[in-house]
Amino acid sequence: MLSIVEKALLVKLYYKNSESTIATLRAYRYMKDMRDSKGLITSFALKKMMKKFEATGLLASRQRSGRPSTAAAVATTVEQTVQPMSAVAAHGECSAREVSRQTGVSYGSVWKALRITLKRYPYKLQHKQELKPPDIDSRRGCLTSV
Repeated sequence: MLSIVEKALLVKLYYKNSESTIATLRAYRYMKDMRDSKGLITSFALKKMMKKFEATGLLASRQRSGRPSTAAAVATTVEQTVQPMSAVAAHGECSAREVSRQTGVSYGSVWKALRITLKRYPYKLQHKQELKPPDIDSRRGCLTSV
């Protein structure tokens, strides 16, 4: 998939080469040192992209139809709820089910937001163990009895 910068370069080359798709692709491949004739875009796709550009004036992809993704909105809601909860907790952990109850977002969506979007893995980073002074005596007693 082409980035916006690469699409802009193709538009510039298209008009520079007298609106010829073949000449545009040849010049683009030469600029990018692509030796083979196969590139990231075909002649037909370039023609279609240019037709869309001339109609709308935009190079970005249009918004797709269908159900909108709520991942970003859920992730911000979950993150705002998790931070105070983990600050209050003794070991810095929080329950996905508790976050779900507090926010009203389903458990599955909270779990996905924690795992995929926020990159939090509770089974890896949940406990922080620290040896405190009262624990040292019990550990020594355990070692001497063995």
